[in-house]
Amino acid sequence: MDFSNMSLEQFNNQFTTENSCVDYLFSVRWPQGFVCPRCSHRHAYVTSTRRLPLYECCYCRFQVSLISGTVMEGSRTELRKWMLTFFLLARQEKGTTAVELSKIIQVTYKTAWSILHKIRSMIHISNNQIPLTGSISINSAVYGRPFNPSVHKHPREHLLLIAASPNHTEETTTFLKIKHVIPHNPTSRHITRSEIINFQTQHIDSSAQNISITTGLYTPKRLRPLLSITKQASQWINTTFHGLGATHLQLYLEEFILRFSLFSKNISLFPRLVKLCFSIYP
Repeated sequence: MDFSNMSLEQFNNQFTTENSCVDYLFSVRWPQGFVCPRCSHRHAYVTSTRRLPLYECCYCRFQVSLISGTVMEGSRTELRKWMLTFFLLARQEKGTTAVELSKIIQVTYKTAWSILHKIRSMIHISNNQIPLTGSISINSAVYGRPFNPSVHKHPREHLLLIAASPNHTEETTTFLKIKHVIPHNPTSRHITRSEIINFQTQHIDSSAQNISITTGLYTPKRLRPLLSITKQASQWINTTFHGLGATHLQLYLEEFILRFSLFSKNISLFPRLVKLCFSIYP
């Protein structure tokens, strides 16, 4: 099913009922048919008198619902609204905001924000599981106020480290990392060596070679080619969300990374978001 060029009206026609959503999500969670998460048995009894089906393994009697262990577990929001959220979030031009989402799926702002926060948290976890490999470039950047020549960091300036692997393979969907660096000194505009080492340890594979690091604040832009990507990230954040503070900046950067990585390869974001929802949610 191709969602990349589907209109909102076509999407709503595709998923008109909860049962149509159940069928699609079942095929995503168990593409080869039901598999018991405890004993891997392939057959289950189905209890369909609940709001969502309950599957009981015919062998070990373990019970599992369609959304157990996912970002949707415990949610009383209809599956159709979750599916519509994935669709709106996957739009190439901008994604969606909690304000817009609350109006379209008719929930409170708090519920809409919570749904989006859970999805972005799952994206964050997924991105962090894939370190960069091969030849790596690392640059420093700033999100926030326009460049200020002062030696002190403005409270609305946020230091970033961005790394990319230009020799990524087609199988690798994540070849980019952008991390919000919070300095020990809140007025410092300098990213320390220890912060760079910590970034490398967490996000770059230990076997990676040819790591090029350019992080000097006054280094010419031509020596920091990844600044163009952080500029795109900043424009997307400012256009869609009208700016962000430090608290949740990293989660929105993670969403940008996923969008950038997939769209650069013409890969639809919607199936990826749905699949992420069936990853184990902490």
